[in-house]
Amino acid sequence: MSTGDGGGRSFVSDSLDSMMSRRLAEESRKQFASSLDKGLSSTGAPIVGRSVAVVSGGPAKAYARLNRIMTTNNVRRELYLRQRYEKPKYKRQRLRFESHARRFKDEVRNKVHLVMKMKSWGV
Repeated sequence: MSTGDGGGRSFVSDSLDSMMSRRLAEESRKQFASSLDKGLSSTGAPIVGRSVAVVSGGPAKAYARLNRIMTTNNVRRELYLRQRYEKPKYKRQRLRFESHARRFKDEVRNKVHLVMKMKSWGV
């Protein structure tokens, strides 16, 4: 069963080598995927992933959790914006407006916090 190239290797050993390399590649992918699961934290940081575990609460709680994650990460909003092409000029305008709105919201939040703090001081 020689390949005829003068290397002395057989077709069977070539296929075994390729099978072993595929198995090693598959095992390393599985190991990498399991290592990613260990790094996930339960903090309020944005979550990257494609699935939500269904635990004792059942599918209703899992669905609510998925909705909360999608809202936090603005997934629905991004999908809505990508339904139509947005010209660069209008995209820049929208991003500028969102930036100003975000800054304004932060300033209002800080002012309200200051007023509440002053109220607790009795001023």
